Amino acid sequence: MTEYPRDEISQRGGDPEAISDRYRDQKPDSISVSWTGFLNTIQNEDTTIEYINAIQETLATLKRRKRERDTVMPISALWETDAQQQLITEYAFAIPTREALDYLIKQGPLVELGAWTGYWAYELDKRSGDITAYDIDPILDPWFPVQSGDQDVLLEYGKAETLVLCWPPVGPMAYESLLLHDGDVIYIGERPGEGFKAFGDMRFFDVLDARYEHVTQIDLPSHPGAKDNLHHYRPLD
Repeated sequence: MTEYPRDEISQRGGDPEAISDRYRDQKPDSISVSWTGFLNTIQNEDTTIEYINAIQETLATLKRRKRERDTVMPISALWETDAQQQLITEYAFAIPTREALDYLIKQGPLVELGAWTGYWAYELDKRSGDITAYDIDPILDPWFPVQSGDQDVLLEYGKAETLVLCWPPVGPMAYESLLLHDGDVIYIGERPGEGFKAFGDMRFFDVLDARYEHVTQIDLPSHPGAKDNLHHYRPLD
């Protein structure tokens, strides 16, 4: 990551001392999805999305295994020990829906940072979405061609592109991306509060609150214990 002069960062709205603390004490009752809520949601989702189809097939396999082995272990425990992390590793943390994908396509062209497996980009490209994906350490054999790059690549783009961050990694990447990008931002993941997992950092959410208008929220089917949503933010004038 390039070292930018502090006065340049401050001009982009990045002075941490001037940022709101709104989320630091925010404690919603609960934002995590239960096992029952997960099952009820996932069984009604679009199986043309490969992640959704894989989840439904995995659940059917676990049910059959439990029946054949007559095990006392509940399906939820089998899911947690045998399936969930494997699916996350193969596809992504967040689970896309047709509504979310259609919405993202309308916000194109898209630039995704931290694309990891490239799965969301793959589903968007399959539907003729305009997306370029980057990751600081691209994996071998991704779903979609993921280029090597960190937040510095945003200097090549402008307001015309929408920045996409899906479960950005722990650390300053997401926050610094806001300082280097002048356009809209779509964040996919959880918000601070109970159930909030460790990704990004609080400065990222503080800047979003202080410098952006929250345009849209789309609920996503979430793995048990999480609560992912798609959030669209637009810079304030």
